Amino acid sequence: MGRRCQFRRTEFRVTHSGDIAEMAKAERASNGGPRPLLEARNIVKSIDTGAGELHILKGVSMDLRPGELTLLMGPSGSGKTTLLSILGCILTATGGELHLAGHQAVGLSSEELADIRRLHIGFVFQSYNLFPTLTALENVLVALDVRNARSADPMETAAEALRAVGLEHRLHAYPSKLSGGEKQRVAIARSLAGRPSVVLADEPTAALDSENGKAVMELLKEVAKDPTRAVMAVTHDHRTLHYADRIITIEDGRIVGDDRSPDKGGAGHGSGNESRKKNVAA
Repeated sequence: MGRRCQFRRTEFRVTHSGDIAEMAKAERASNGGPRPLLEARNIVKSIDTGAGELHILKGVSMDLRPGELTLLMGPSGSGKTTLLSILGCILTATGGELHLAGHQAVGLSSEELADIRRLHIGFVFQSYNLFPTLTALENVLVALDVRNARSADPMETAAEALRAVGLEHRLHAYPSKLSGGEKQRVAIARSLAGRPSVVLADEPTAALDSENGKAVMELLKEVAKDPTRAVMAVTHDHRTLHYADRIITIEDGRIVGDDRSPDKGGAGHGSGNESRKKNVAA
């Protein structure tokens, strides 16, 4: 890889992913249930358009729990992408609370948000966002480098991440030589580098055909089985519904539905459960 990337450090101290795993274990031991890895309460996002304030998010409350694959669904303009950006510490909210990795993220500086994002959040993008001049292996190595991931053998750690997504035969391939499904699997491997506690995917199947979309969702479902990690995907793709442990629906900047699959202890998808009634009433 050559020269390592250099990043200016802030004095803001964040909890490491290993600490998150210990926190999750302690929580399960104390009350028998998993503690949310991310909690958002009354999140508001407004922007000044010059002609007045535009309210994009209007008091959104939700959490992400370990071992679950959550889908965030809603029509265009509903606030999905803005909410994803706030949960991922790319944007900061106008108001409310966001607790991630033991920290309140609303109101932090861009550098402080970057520290949390770098250590605790993995992203999977619709357009893959791979470096075209780097191989699959090197793309994952960059993520390890950015996160200062502790590894005795970073090359082997990156290779293992790619083997885990079925790309052991494509380690040295450049993005231009990969199919769309293979590119997205590299992106998933990169998102897992350094073991972030939360993985956020933005329309991960939108650019894929049916077969590759199915493979990607099966992979995200498998990733979400990790009891120290939560996975959320923003999607319009109704082919993804049966992979979800939970489906959150957003419309006009408000949560209007929150349904869990029966085996997760909630009502079935599409039913009028109590969480749905509570969110609509709010």
